[in-house]
Amino acid sequence: MTRTFIVRARLGALALIAYAAFTLAVSGATAALTAKYTFVEPSERNVVYGMDHGAALLLDVYRPATSNGYALIFIMGTGFTASGEYNDVPLKELNRHLVDAGIFPPLFGGKSHAFSPALDVGFTVFTINHRLAPAHTWKTMLRDCQRAVQWIRAHAQDYRINPAAIGGLGHSSGATMTTFLAVADDVADFKAVDPVNRQSSRIQAAVTFSGLHDLLAYREERPALAGMLSTLTGRTIMFETPDHPIFATYREASTINHITKDDAPMLIYHGDVDELVDVRQAHALDRALTSAGVPHGLIILPGADHGQLKQPMQPTPVDYAASWLLTQLKKISSH
Repeated sequence: MTRTFIVRARLGALALIAYAAFTLAVSGATAALTAKYTFVEPSERNVVYGMDHGAALLLDVYRPATSNGYALIFIMGTGFTASGEYNDVPLKELNRHLVDAGIFPPLFGGKSHAFSPALDVGFTVFTINHRLAPAHTWKTMLRDCQRAVQWIRAHAQDYRINPAAIGGLGHSSGATMTTFLAVADDVADFKAVDPVNRQSSRIQAAVTFSGLHDLLAYREERPALAGMLSTLTGRTIMFETPDHPIFATYREASTINHITKDDAPMLIYHGDVDELVDVRQAHALDRALTSAGVPHGLIILPGADHGQLKQPMQPTPVDYAASWLLTQLKKISSH
């Protein structure tokens, strides 16, 4: 049965943050924000989960003080893009970098990494790099994320986690990738020479913050930012009529068009004054999941923008996300 709910928290008005991937403008901000927050260091850094023509795909591992036996993959958002410089901030470290640089506080009321509450309740957390636009399109990004899940699953015994119950958490473009991990077809190849590729690429529960799910609708909602979709898909819609194949490309790159009734349960968060990704994107995902009969929750945060709350909430969105994920994965394990 589909479980859909909308929570409208009582929050005050909120000034919009100026945040766009790798085009962040900092005016008068300092690294003083860092002193307010405590970031734990990875237990393992730069673990290779795959290779691309000699270049390593890397992840960091955060081990909890006491493990609950479950894994969480965290994917940070970056507008699907990177500047392509040698000194780009690694995606797996971007969440902390934005706070260290004084650009904005931790996401949605958190006090550290967005995944810290999950770490606190015992999740073993894997934060990943994946390839980005404009050098790569969404299919490559998704395949990297799927490979990371397969790698985690293949190393479940090493980390003492349940390979049958892996959760996902993502923000912005990372939320889109996390959603894809929950709804895209499994790419496990049981005849693969590489044993990692024999593993399932799907996750069993997902939490998405401020994700983009319907590319064609986004073109209408945020026309000034629609250029991002060209880099994401590798195609630019100009003057084509709606029956042109390019529209099918955009539909294929939209998570809402991959949803089936057997998909993982999902918790959707979105601020209703998000200036980068319109809240209608969350409602589109909600409708698609409802239509397919996928259990999910929709939490709309009045006054919240792309990543920030004006006033404290208890529990915070990131705190509740951690407890929700644990509950969902325990249900799966008990079956």
